[in-house]
Amino acid sequence: MARPGLLLTGFALCAAGGLVLRLRTDGGHDPVLGDDLTAFAAAHAWFWPLVTALLTVTAGASLYWLCAEGRTAALRRFPLMRGARRVRTRAALADLTSELRELPGVQEVELRLTGSRARSRLVLHVSCEESADLGLLLTLIREAPLTRFREAVGLAGLHSVVRFRLVYQETRFA
Repeated sequence: MARPGLLLTGFALCAAGGLVLRLRTDGGHDPVLGDDLTAFAAAHAWFWPLVTALLTVTAGASLYWLCAEGRTAALRRFPLMRGARRVRTRAALADLTSELRELPGVQEVELRLTGSRARSRLVLHVSCEESADLGLLLTLIREAPLTRFREAVGLAGLHSVVRFRLVYQETRFA
């Protein structure tokens, strides 16, 4: 279900619960709680504080989740860069991808620019042959391609994360 659907469902459930509670207390002569639960709550002083604490924690966790989902949706909706800078960034990403694919032992490259405008980072997923020297590859990536990319997009302090994945050749024994 989409986020607006979850929001509307939550509001509808809250409204329905409030309406039932209001009708039950105003219109009916029976108490909202049964006799056995009322007696239990009266006999144990910790019952209502515990119920209040559990509901408060649940409401706080739900509110935190809703705010986190809203932030995630906003970050997906609003791009990190706009206009000419976005065009330069796309071109620089294409150049970086082709440059990394030419390095020895590299088979596949996937790049993603993530984070916020103030704290953006570049995530590189590099698939390599099993015989590739990862230390040499990391040095080669840091020296020239990443430096040129940072200069091209104008983000000198851009953090980058390089994740290597080794692709092993299948060996069959008869």
